[in-house]
Amino acid sequence: MSNRHTISFTCPACRRAFTMTQWTNISPDDDPAIRKHVMTGDLFHHTCPHCGKRMMIAYNCLYQDRHKKFAVSLQADRSQPAVTPLLPGYQMRLECTLASFVERIRILDAGLDDMAFELYRTVVLAQVRRQHPERTVTSLRFDAVEGDDIFLQASQSEQVKLPLSSYQNIADKVKKSGFHPKVSGYLTIHSKWVQQSGILDVLKKQ
Repeated sequence: MSNRHTISFTCPACRRAFTMTQWTNISPDDDPAIRKHVMTGDLFHHTCPHCGKRMMIAYNCLYQDRHKKFAVSLQADRSQPAVTPLLPGYQMRLECTLASFVERIRILDAGLDDMAFELYRTVVLAQVRRQHPERTVTSLRFDAVEGDDIFLQASQSEQVKLPLSSYQNIADKVKKSGFHPKVSGYLTIHSKWVQQSGILDVLKKQ
């Protein structure tokens, strides 16, 4: 169930206070329209009613999709405990930035295996750097799956389109390998996790 509350917030520009809504639990099952607001980041956009300053304000919250059985917790404020209820049968993920929180939801909402996708991203990024050493590509963000294509964002203006089968090939290898990290609770998946989790061995064994 989606839960929200109102807090008082002081605008960093004009130093005047105004009230804003924060969500503790976000469930697209209860309010389908809220999914779009999370995906675009609009849920975290606020405008000061006094001076008109627009700002992005991230805060600790949980996105829970009961239909697709995944939950992503955002711990933007490390001084406060993350919203991490144990949800048996769910894929449970923890993110510390709003950008990674939204991307993780996009990946899982698209029905992808996010562990396999992280491995796939590592492979594609290495290929891009090898094929284009003159370019500085530091990251590739998941954008969408459309038909037989998967789209990654290399920069604000550059999108990379690849056949979905290229991801599926790696996902099949991960599935056949039986790879499963030993973790109880919420898992944070990123490039460092790929290097430390042992998932790279999946490619070495194939």
